[in-house]
Amino acid sequence: MDSTVFKEFSQTDLNPFWPQLLAELGKLQADFINGKDVLLPLCRILAEFSQSQAVLIFPKDSFDSVDMPACTTCWCRDPVRYLTLWKEAKDWPFMEQEPEVHCWKSFVIWPAKKANVQIFFHSASEEWLSFLLESSPVLSDIIMGMLVLQPDSWKESEKGRATPAVDSEMFQSIVSNSEDLILVGSRSPFGVPSIMYANAAATSVSQYPRSQLIGKPITMLFELNQTEYDGSELLKAIDSRAEFDGELVCTTAYNEEALLHMHLIALEETSGHGSLFALVGRDITEKKQIQHIMARTMKMQAMGQLVGGIAHDFNNILGVLKGNLELLEFKNTEEKLVRYLANAFKACQRGTDLTRRLLQFSREEQFSAHHCHVNDVIEGMEELLGKSLTSQITLRTEIKTELTNIFVDRGDLEDALLNLVLNAKDAMEGEGDLLIKTDITYLSGLLPGITGSPQVEEGQYVTVSVIDSGCGIPSLLLEKIFEPFFTTKDKSKGTGLGLSMVYGFVKRSKGYMSVIKSDEHGTEFRLWFPVAKQASVEEVKNDERIKMPLVAKKLKVLIVDDEVELLNVLTDYCEMLGMEVESYSDPIEVRRKYSDGLLGGIELLITDVLMPGGLNGYELAKELSEDNELPVLLISGFIGDIGINKNEDMPYRVLHKPFDLEGLVNSLEQVGIEFSSEHEVK
Repeated sequence: MDSTVFKEFSQTDLNPFWPQLLAELGKLQADFINGKDVLLPLCRILAEFSQSQAVLIFPKDSFDSVDMPACTTCWCRDPVRYLTLWKEAKDWPFMEQEPEVHCWKSFVIWPAKKANVQIFFHSASEEWLSFLLESSPVLSDIIMGMLVLQPDSWKESEKGRATPAVDSEMFQSIVSNSEDLILVGSRSPFGVPSIMYANAAATSVSQYPRSQLIGKPITMLFELNQTEYDGSELLKAIDSRAEFDGELVCTTAYNEEALLHMHLIALEETSGHGSLFALVGRDITEKKQIQHIMARTMKMQAMGQLVGGIAHDFNNILGVLKGNLELLEFKNTEEKLVRYLANAFKACQRGTDLTRRLLQFSREEQFSAHHCHVNDVIEGMEELLGKSLTSQITLRTEIKTELTNIFVDRGDLEDALLNLVLNAKDAMEGEGDLLIKTDITYLSGLLPGITGSPQVEEGQYVTVSVIDSGCGIPSLLLEKIFEPFFTTKDKSKGTGLGLSMVYGFVKRSKGYMSVIKSDEHGTEFRLWFPVAKQASVEEVKNDERIKMPLVAKKLKVLIVDDEVELLNVLTDYCEMLGMEVESYSDPIEVRRKYSDGLLGGIELLITDVLMPGGLNGYELAKELSEDNELPVLLISGFIGDIGINKNEDMPYRVLHKPFDLEGLVNSLEQVGIEFSSEHEVK
């Protein structure tokens, strides 16, 4: 190409593109003379000046190719567009016409008149189109020389010289920068295979410097004779030149463990130092932890649904027993039956406590949560906790001042603390030191502790720690301690529901629970509760006994419950309270009867929540009260099944089974039913 072209245009100002474009093309011309491949840099320069999304340079006779020909040079801003670029370009219909600069679809096309070359600009600017229309003859003289295909012999010789060096550099770069651990080892007839090469990932995973890995036996990283992930299988595969693809534990320089998925690759067979092999491993420690946590979470959820269903059915049975016993007590005139009734009530209460713990494990959120201060709860329980321990146990508290309120069920928090303290007492066998500690901390990332590390919701948390000086928990049992009915105690000393109840309470309080440490020096349980987002609202409780179970004015109540025995108890209760009762065991029948609205003077609805037939009590209440202001009382032992698990989302009062007459009166008063006061509820 004649250098006078550059000279001529360096002294003109025909177009603002020329000065900088000439400078860039001059650099390419120099590279071309030195034998470098300049096609891709040329594409990039043309794309920059034309503001194109892509530039294609290819021989004119390659349009018959279905896929983009190998001889095509392409520069593309968007890799996704690259996939469809040739499909768009190959449909160009003007191949047989006189080559002129023109627009077609999204392309500006510059057919070279002096070479068998087409240049396609995708989404080029209008200024570039104008520039090509004005200056393409001169621009062709400048760049077409660089587009002439070199003789095959020259290309082959260049390829032959460049390929080994490029391959070597690429291989070294890929291996060195791989995120996978890569070790090259040598089989030895005289002993254990040794490490000859380790990449950067191998040093990162093993935490050994490369100098401490080279020449060392492979067993330094992969121990033999483990109960799981035994490295001896890998050694057998190396010695027998067999395949190995499996999981192994790598012991790091700091005696930690990393779980790797390892693949054995046989390399060239050589003499001297023994034949070579490569080990490629990917660290799957975190992946396994996540899988384990997900499996454990799903297991706990399934168990929660199971025990919740059992507790619901058991509550119905208890409701019938407790209700009939109470009705019998009201009508009893024989003194000698009082003791029998008292024992029966005691047994019912034990069943009630058991189902309450089951439901605390399974429910996602309590309906009686309020703002409370952890320090106040602990200080109020300190005397009770002290009396629950033996005289040989020293109870201490470390209270963090200025803690923020949390939003929990205070009664459940007290039960949780008592359970943890009693567990600590048993772990210390009645002798040692027990510390209850509160603090406030910021959580993010993974949960601390040794019972799994789930991802936490970032934020401020109030913590409660219970630390004992007992014997610790065996590592094999750590994953089971939160499961219902799991216990290492004698049957007479525990039901196995204590920690599962605490776990369920913490979970539905949007908090976390973990074992921070457990060894021969003792165990630390820690609970995290998110700080309350609203100001504390103190609830004033009325401890005065409910008076006279008779309604102040006559009213008619509609009662719906699929358990006929419980329906009869409720009917008797309401009649004793002075109400007129209409009762049904089928909610569908109620819907059918009152499809046109409430008739017959119904002024109160009492309905069970979970009922068969496809219509639950919550849905029934919504339908019947849609056009009427109707006081509603829901009764249930497992409210979470209706899809509402937040206190603020429940529009109706809920009375949990089993309940007595006094509990029913209290709940009715809260939905607006007024009672006169002539005598107390027994």
